[in-house]
Amino acid sequence: MHVWCVLVLLAIANGLSAQKTTLKGKVVNAFTKEPVPFASVFWKRAGTGITTDSIGAFTIKKSHFTIDTLVVSYVGYENLLKPITSRNYTDTTDLVLFFQEAKLNEGVEVKSKFNKGLRWWKQIVAHKPQNNPYRFNNYAYELYSKQELDLNNVDRSSFSKHKALRPFAFILNNIDSNSEAKPFLPVFLTENLSDYYYQPKPYKVREEIKASETNGIKNETVLQFIGGVNQRVNIYEDYITLFNKDFISPISASGDKYYLYKGADTQIINKEKYFHLLFKPKQEGSNTFTGDCWIHSGTWAIQKISITASATADINFVNRLSIVQEFARDRDSIWLFLKDKFVVDMSPLPKEKVTFIGRKTSTYKNVRFNQPDIEARLALNKKPEELLIADSAKMHTREFWKDKRHEELTRNERNVITMIDTLKSMPLFNHYKHMAEFIVDGHKKLGKIEIGPWFKWFSSNQLEKVRLRFDIGTTEKFNEYLRLYGYLAYGFGDKRLKGKAGFTYRIDKAKSWTIGAAYTDDLDNGHVRFNDDEDVTIDNLFSRLIRKRNIPQKFLGIKEYKMSIGKEWPNNFSAQVTFNRTDYNVYNPLPDSVHLSIDGNGINNSAFDLKLRYAPGERKVHYIKAFPHIFGSEYSYTKLSGMLTQSFHLPHLGHVDYMLYGGKLFGNQIPFMLLEIHPGNETFYYNKQSFNLMNRFEYMSDQYAGFNIEHNFEKKLFNLLPFMRKTKMRQFWNVKTVWGDVTPETRRFNLMEYRDYYKSLKSGFYTEIGTGVDNIWKVFRVDFVWRVLPKPVILPPSTKNSFGVFGSFHLQF
Repeated sequence: MHVWCVLVLLAIANGLSAQKTTLKGKVVNAFTKEPVPFASVFWKRAGTGITTDSIGAFTIKKSHFTIDTLVVSYVGYENLLKPITSRNYTDTTDLVLFFQEAKLNEGVEVKSKFNKGLRWWKQIVAHKPQNNPYRFNNYAYELYSKQELDLNNVDRSSFSKHKALRPFAFILNNIDSNSEAKPFLPVFLTENLSDYYYQPKPYKVREEIKASETNGIKNETVLQFIGGVNQRVNIYEDYITLFNKDFISPISASGDKYYLYKGADTQIINKEKYFHLLFKPKQEGSNTFTGDCWIHSGTWAIQKISITASATADINFVNRLSIVQEFARDRDSIWLFLKDKFVVDMSPLPKEKVTFIGRKTSTYKNVRFNQPDIEARLALNKKPEELLIADSAKMHTREFWKDKRHEELTRNERNVITMIDTLKSMPLFNHYKHMAEFIVDGHKKLGKIEIGPWFKWFSSNQLEKVRLRFDIGTTEKFNEYLRLYGYLAYGFGDKRLKGKAGFTYRIDKAKSWTIGAAYTDDLDNGHVRFNDDEDVTIDNLFSRLIRKRNIPQKFLGIKEYKMSIGKEWPNNFSAQVTFNRTDYNVYNPLPDSVHLSIDGNGINNSAFDLKLRYAPGERKVHYIKAFPHIFGSEYSYTKLSGMLTQSFHLPHLGHVDYMLYGGKLFGNQIPFMLLEIHPGNETFYYNKQSFNLMNRFEYMSDQYAGFNIEHNFEKKLFNLLPFMRKTKMRQFWNVKTVWGDVTPETRRFNLMEYRDYYKSLKSGFYTEIGTGVDNIWKVFRVDFVWRVLPKPVILPPSTKNSFGVFGSFHLQF
């Protein structure tokens, strides 16, 4: 009997020891998927608890209650309640708990007179010079970077409800179901392994990619839209630029003006003390962050920092943005970058609709600095930034990547790699894709040719009445180096067929040399001289709808032969030489210009045009020389002109765009169409390159100088009004002015003293000033423009209105 009792007791004991008596898990930020260290984890009923370790992991004894609730708490996060039933967790699967960050009005509060968090911040700022990892002359390291694109808020039911989506239902098999939040679908992952060289002054970057791997469905448009994930962030700078917007760093020297700080707790990590600092904005509407950081007590260096952009920050289409940076101590007092993670949730649609989540992770190994070989490597650059890809970069096996990755792929990232690119081979998917591209871009590729843009197929104007136009060109499938292009147009009012035909050819393998030729027989259609690549013309479907009333359209007829050769250098410098032979025709209501033809055979001009261009920024120099008697040319003159454009940020004051320009013509008998025709705008759509209260052909000069400047305050002024802080509207001011004159000989030749449509500024200024509101509903802009010079008393009857309201729209961050 006693033997049986002993056996039973041993069996019971053995069974109890075989059961799982502990629960393992990990606490993870639901948005960034980064672990949350030192979070409190405890049983609500049993009362026992534990703290997660430095990588967010925990092991806790199971509650003695069959049903209990696991509570996870952490300053700056919403409490997480996870009901647990013992029998549900008898296997070896670890529990993953996704933690939501608290809203702005929760978490950090500062009530005491002594604020240790403020004291910690002051120590960080005081030690920034010796802790900033970007303080050295140059750097080199092995860089591993991966970029992931996910679709968020995926509605499973849509694939069964909508007939158009049913063929794609198989992609739901790749939806991540780990999260208790709304599921997301990983669709794209790219990995790069490279040797990276960098120096801040003068700025140089050289990246030599050794290995590259792309998996999933790649969409260049979407990847460009989330391009902010590629931005470099240095938390030690006073201002951080994200999507061309300045954000105030939480460890800025003036951070106490914009942030509230709280010292949370102290932890011992690897036998060293670290302080936990939390921060949040003092005021809504500013470009600031909410977040926390861990500070090494001995050096006051940042070991890890997590920042999330304020919900009311001035960025369009960004629902949420978070950055995590980690640093490691290389020597006793030198802290270097270890890992960066950038996560952004973006959508042009409302938040509850499908959005894009872009994740960019960068890890650094073998970091070196201030080495002569790094400087020598950067000296090979022909331009400030160079990216070189090895021929074998895309030929590596999966075994290679398993060995060379700095960190293992997550479950979601593995889903992308294992997902077959079936969509690319589905005709229906390609049909939807091409249709969307056609609507947005205007062009449609049909193998070796493309047609469009569709919005130029139909238009109307005063001369042609109804105008039809059809464009066609070749694609890279026709020839990688040669492109043919052209269009035909027909006006039902003037009953004339018009058109253009031309080609461009890249001569060398590097495509740095280009030759081209074109023939055009058409109306000038309102070209703007400032930027040949971005002309705003009136031959489109929408132009008639936005024209100003009671202003007749004015046209020149152009019959032009053009040949050019150009060269681009790696240092952003380019040159182009063009020969033009042009015949001009003048249409009513422009004045009869028979007197402008010297030999009575029409207005004919032949000229050589040398164009020099340098970027970044934009610097252009034009030298034009016209020769008489070449191909029937009548005129002899020389024209020299130049332009400089630049954009720059003003820390905490928005950004400024300006343009300086000027030029002079040397010659006597020059017809008005060869002078500098100051750009006017006869529509209600605001044009940044034009004078918006000036008509076309209203003023012209043979010597001129001017500038355009616009200062966008962004939200700085609206933030002064509490009820406007949550809006994303922005304010700006601008000034456009030009000085001009026409020599007496040219004025007499064009009979300018007797013309109403075109005249000289007579050594005076034309000036417009304006202000307005930008970013209305994220896409619209309203401009209020005043014409202050010349004074209204000398304006013709059609232009006496010295004030106008204009609208425009554009996508911007």
